Amino acid sequence: MRGKGVAAGAFGSLVAASAVLALVAGCVAASSSEDGAATPVATAPPTASVAPGAAPAAAAPPAAVPEVPRRSASLGENRAAPASAPVRIEVPDLGIDMSVEPVGLDAEGRMGLFDDPAVAAWYRWGPAPASETGSTVIAAHVDSLEYRVLPFARLKDATPGMRVVVTDAAGMRHTFAVESTAVTEKADVDWDAAFDRSGPPRLTLVTCGGEFDYEARRYLSNLVVTAVPT
Repeated sequence: MRGKGVAAGAFGSLVAASAVLALVAGCVAASSSEDGAATPVATAPPTASVAPGAAPAAAAPPAAVPEVPRRSASLGENRAAPASAPVRIEVPDLGIDMSVEPVGLDAEGRMGLFDDPAVAAWYRWGPAPASETGSTVIAAHVDSLEYRVLPFARLKDATPGMRVVVTDAAGMRHTFAVESTAVTEKADVDWDAAFDRSGPPRLTLVTCGGEFDYEARRYLSNLVVTAVPT
């Protein structure tokens, strides 16, 4: 079973993250006709009148046309290839070995997650493991009524320096080292930092943590693990 969005137990406050909302917005610049700018219209130059019987003036020699260097307007040869998507994450010391699939936002504007305990979610609109800048976000549920405790539940035992390996679709293995772990109440999680596309490259792993509200049937906090390339 896959494809459910982040339930209240995982990313209740994610929809408030401006970083996520900015990434979802399309980056299509408005054309001149759409942004209100006037469109120049070519007009013919005025024609001088000639007196009857008078000889027409000699036409001026055509001006020399400068040689303008030409270059393809195509972005294909200049645009950097997008970084390969992650397809597997491993934390050997914790026995975590999961496949990873890309997700966007669900109908409620939250990052989608998978119920399947073998699948973690990568936020596809953000950086990838090979990106030169920004935070690569991979998240998964901590547990569920059907699957009980899931692999990411073991992240609570992550310690600084612990190795995390992410394999991308091109077969490249990217090794990270845990830098920090934090359990923070959902309302206080800095989602802008978690989903930041600027700054040094890093890996951000997210799941639920802290106390469980049995009445609301959700965790009150999130566990965020930050790792840096080695």
